[in-house]
Amino acid sequence: MSKVLIEAFKNMTKVLELAEKPEGDEFKQLVKITLLGFTVIGVIAFAIATGLYYLMSFLGIATLS
Repeated sequence: MSKVLIEAFKNMTKVLELAEKPEGDEFKQLVKITLLGFTVIGVIAFAIATGLYYLMSFLGIATLS
């Protein structure tokens, strides 16, 4: 079990050694893509929650307050 953990740790350190810090323009692009992803997921989640709420109220399972 400990050999597996040691090997996993070695693999993680190799990845960190190869990783580079993004420059200014690349960082801005990553931030924009991340925010766009959060927004899209949030809108989808809101639409699903709202749709389920109104479906449940239509079926009489929940009441509008």
